Amino acid sequence: MIAQSTVSSDSLLAKAFVTDQLLPLLVDSAIKYSPVVKRMSNSINYAEESLNLNKKSIYNSLSLNSSYNYGTNFSAINNNLGNTLNNFTTAQTGFYNMGVSIQLPLTQIVSRKNTIRAAEAQVRITLADKENSILYVKQEVIRLYQELKLYHRLLIISGKNKQSAQINFSMAEKDFIEGQSTVEQESRVMDIYNKSVIEYETYVNRFQTAYMQLESYTNTNISILIKQVK
Repeated sequence: MIAQSTVSSDSLLAKAFVTDQLLPLLVDSAIKYSPVVKRMSNSINYAEESLNLNKKSIYNSLSLNSSYNYGTNFSAINNNLGNTLNNFTTAQTGFYNMGVSIQLPLTQIVSRKNTIRAAEAQVRITLADKENSILYVKQEVIRLYQELKLYHRLLIISGKNKQSAQINFSMAEKDFIEGQSTVEQESRVMDIYNKSVIEYETYVNRFQTAYMQLESYTNTNISILIKQVK
């Protein structure tokens, strides 16, 4: 049973509770395991990829144009005979034309900066959401840890109360057999003993529940984890 291995005041768990060195280990494990934190990390990746796509979307509308033209090229050459008229020469040549064009609506060009800023804002939002989810996980681990710590202490106290009540009940039963106590006295002692047993079993149940909840939330085996605590 979980309680039997951890309720002792000199147990590893009790020692870990004294220094609270177990708490940061539980927090780290819970953050790594948390499905909410993982989902926020994926949201950040998605937002960053969307930002990159928005920055590069303008290149989708760029096109490289080229053409080849063939025709007659006219050129004038001054003769060396002093003639005031120039002689024209012709040649059949080809011409290459290249250029870059962009085909985007004007509104899209104007709003491109706004689109990028909106994508950047979305990245910041997802980063903040992740920080918020991490904070929530930390708070939950602290709550579950403190609950376990409380029930551990109450379980030890109730265990001692039960032992004391059991001793008193044994003594009262002996006195009753020997005729040194009345039925009312024995009944009162028995009632105290029964209540101490109920109280102890109640805290055993609560401690075990808190123990398993903390293990489940942090995805750890506490009995193994406390061995890392000095």
